[in-house]
Amino acid sequence: MATLGLDEDELKIVEHMLSRVSQLSSSIQSLKMDILKSNPLPPPSSLQASAQILQRNLQSVLDSLSENSELFSRMAIHPSTNYPGRSQENILTQLLRKKLEPDVEELVAQGAETARLATPEGIADLQGIWDELREWTHGRIAEYVRDEAGDVYTKEEREMGIDNVRTGLRRALDDDESDDEAEEEGDDIMDQDGDGDAAKAKNQPPRGPEPETILWFMNRGDFDLPPNVEYGRKGDIYRGLQGVNIPLGTAEGAGPA
Repeated sequence: MATLGLDEDELKIVEHMLSRVSQLSSSIQSLKMDILKSNPLPPPSSLQASAQILQRNLQSVLDSLSENSELFSRMAIHPSTNYPGRSQENILTQLLRKKLEPDVEELVAQGAETARLATPEGIADLQGIWDELREWTHGRIAEYVRDEAGDVYTKEEREMGIDNVRTGLRRALDDDESDDEAEEEGDDIMDQDGDGDAAKAKNQPPRGPEPETILWFMNRGDFDLPPNVEYGRKGDIYRGLQGVNIPLGTAEGAGPA
């Protein structure tokens, strides 16, 4: 160690730094093994505890680097003359490597980008992306409602020809639309004459009690619901025995044939 030009205090700093890096490496390896061995993943509490340990160890390494930046910047590591460089060339290359490995360099770049996004400038960039995406989404929804929502065929089906589209119907969709429109017009005419409502009322089965009344009776044996119970129907609500006392013959006659 004399060749490094370090005194006893500086040597203790280096050894202390080595110990902290070793603890950080052990914590990372422990978390990695827990994730690989667990199926499914470890519980969230375990992952959170491991993350807190990693954060403390990493913060300890960063603090030591900041406090002793002058010492680590002037240190020049080189092998001793009796080191077996030929037989241990791989280890020597890793120890004297001045650049990060490609995978480590990629992770460092990702970490730096994540840290940048956490700054006010990065948040402003993300907000700009979301604003642009929101504007595009609104425009696309408006285009769909205006040009595509009322079309019974997709754009792809229109391009390849609607004659080749297999709908499973006996008639073309355009014919069905015409029939539906004609039927709606006929209903409107009947309603205007006053006969439509009568015909509909005649064909409809008698209305029974509200579902809330039936459920309350099943649990409490009572048809009177408290005032604080809300009904699903917004208007014309049947309360109490209203809708319960349906004549048996009427109810049977109104059922499906």
